[in-house]
Formats: sequence, structure tokens, C-alpha cells
Amino acid sequence: MQNSLAQKAWFLTVRYASWVLPETGARWAQNIFLTPTRVPRPESEKAYYESARKYTLVNGMAAYEWGPVTGPIIALVHGWNGRGTQIAAFAGPLAEKGYRVIALDGPAHGASLGARTNVGEYARALIDAQKELGPFVAVIAHSFGAGTSVLAKHWGLQADKLILIGGPSRYEKVVGNYLSFIKISPRAEKVFLDLLTKKVGLSPRDLNVGTIGAKVSGPVLIVHDSEDKEVSYKAAIEIHETWPGSQLMTTTGLGHRRILKAPEVIERVTQFILEN
Repeated sequence: MQNSLAQKAWFLTVRYASWVLPETGARWAQNIFLTPTRVPRPESEKAYYESARKYTLVNGMAAYEWGPVTGPIIALVHGWNGRGTQIAAFAGPLAEKGYRVIALDGPAHGASLGARTNVGEYARALIDAQKELGPFVAVIAHSFGAGTSVLAKHWGLQADKLILIGGPSRYEKVVGNYLSFIKISPRAEKVFLDLLTKKVGLSPRDLNVGTIGAKVSGPVLIVHDSEDKEVSYKAAIEIHETWPGSQLMTTTGLGHRRILKAPEVIERVTQFILEN
């Protein structure tokens, strides 16, 4: 309760500052937006964590690995406030097929370095990770990590196939929802967007996952639950309709996170990766 009251008081302070000192208010608002919460690893992920080979990459990203060390690499990319082991239900079945499966904690997430991050920094970190580890035969990405992976491939990530699970279609909507919630002044909003554009490397309105994806090569599988309450199923439809050749798997009743452990999803993703 005290944390909630303190948070509300801070939001009010940021809102007030945005009218009096627009640049200061914008920076404070952006610090909130770009600071993920390091959620403790739940009991359901501890077995994955304990069975993994653990190490840290040169860029400070924590890595968790399963399967043969010489196998073709599949990267697991989590979403905002997530962890690499959150997607580790895919690791066992894929390792059995001979793949080297590597889950990564994004910048400022899990055991990785950093306090704040953004979609552009996360994308560049994936490219750096791939340069150190070697080319990826596939990337399985969830939520915020889905758009991040598409942007990374657009910028040069070597990945033959992409699997996007529960991902948003437009970064602009994510930013817009936050700005509608925090209600800073119009001048501060402009400063906020200018600063974010510089940090990410492109404007939020230009980060349309389907449009960017249509410019990259390789097969893509979109997986989304029709009852996802965190990222609307409409996002999957938009990406699918905008991205020629993309495949869409629709589930029902799995929501935003249980979809990551559903046997039918793991089976379909595995088949997709094995396809020539």
C-alpha cells in the first residue's frame, strides 16, 4: 500500500514538473517508462535455471544454455519485465532434436547489467550476442521481445527463422498508452518522443512490426492467443496481414503467458523450426 501511494505521488510530481519544467518532466517520465521491474524467478522456472549452463556474454547479458554445445543455435528472447528462463519450456524438446538452445536476459532484466533499456538497445544487444555466439537458426521471442527481434533482424541479426509469440504490432501504441496514462504536458510529450527516438534509433511511429518484417528475409511464425488481455489478438492479425508469407497460429484460453508452456504451441514451433 505504501509503495502504491509513493508511486502515485511520484507520478503526480512528474506530471506537475512537465508543465513547469517540460524537459525535466519528460526525462523523469522517460526514466519510468524505460525502467523494467526485475521480477523474481518463480518456482516454476527453477528447474530450467538449475539444468542450464550459465554464463555472461561480453555485453553483460546473462545466458542460459541447454543441449549440445556444437548444435545449431536457437535463441529465446523474453518480453518486458521477463527473464530468459520464462521461455525455457521450449528448451528440452528442441535440445532433444540436437539444437543448442540459449535463453538471454535482456539489458536491465534478470541477471543482466543495466537499470534502464529500450527496444533499440535490446535489439542491438541481440546483434552483439549473436556475433559472440554465432548465427541463429531461429529466434523464439515473446511479447516486447518479439518486436525487438524483428528490429534486430532488420538491423543485421543473423537468424534464419523468427517465431513471434504474443507480440505487439506497433511500438507507437505502447508509447501512446503510456503517455495517455501519465498525462504529461504537450511540450514535455514532444521532448519525451524526441529523446526516445534518439535512444531507440528510429521514431516510435516507424516501428511497425509487420512493415519492418516485410523487408527481412526468412520464414516467420506468429503465435497469439485470441483471449490475450495484455497484447490484443488484433496485433497478430495486423502483423500477419502486413507481412507477406507469414504464418499465423491462433490459440484460445492460454492468455499472454501460459501460451509459452502449452504443449500444442511447443509442438507447432518445433515443427516450424524443423521444416526446410
